[in-house]
Amino acid sequence: FVGHLGELELAGASITNIGIQGLAYGIMLGMSTAVQTVCGQAYGARRYRAMGVVCQRALVLQFVTAVAIAFFYWYSGPFLRLIGQAEDVAVAGQLYAHGLVPQLLAFALFCPMQRFLQAQNIVNPVAYMVLAVLVFHIFISWLAVFVLSFGLLGAALTLSFSWWVLVALTWAYIIWSPTCKETWTGLSMLAFRGLWGYAKLAFASAVMLALEVWYVQGFVLLTGFLPNSEIALDSLSIWYSTP
Repeated sequence: FVGHLGELELAGASITNIGIQGLAYGIMLGMSTAVQTVCGQAYGARRYRAMGVVCQRALVLQFVTAVAIAFFYWYSGPFLRLIGQAEDVAVAGQLYAHGLVPQLLAFALFCPMQRFLQAQNIVNPVAYMVLAVLVFHIFISWLAVFVLSFGLLGAALTLSFSWWVLVALTWAYIIWSPTCKETWTGLSMLAFRGLWGYAKLAFASAVMLALEVWYVQGFVLLTGFLPNSEIALDSLSIWYSTP
């Protein structure tokens, strides 16, 4: 939908989605692999209550990390200028990044919950929720861009809103689904015990995964130096988004 707003808007969204947001995604996804590792071991050992504590520990750690990364989102414009991106692309990218700050926080919460369910072989319910939210997101994106003319910021905010809907649905499933009654027994202060030990495992996992995906982000940032950078970034965005 952003492509219908213009070449500049698409270029700004592209460099944010792939160059800025991709950096955060690498960290969040990497940290969440620790949940699957620890919860998988607990599930195999039938220590079901420990799985809920691990999930809460991950939620706290990843949310705090996301808040720290949000400052990078907010000041992404100066960063893009610093590495030589065009002024208009940097301005558009920063505007789009501002609208994605809530999405970053939602993604930080969704990743541990997804891994928590995945460790229990609960996959289909999450897939159904993602599909439902995708249909909902297409509708509100069309509404924001074509009907209400909210522009680039509106497109980013609709994405953030859709992610928070997904987080709410996943959280509700964990709390109320009978399939999680043994692994989720409510909030516990035990989540704050051993937080540093878990943090070391999570950050180590984040580094390993992030290094695998950050090469694409570097490629995008280098693309911004090409002549007619708007067209180059637009083309790269289409290529990156096409399966």
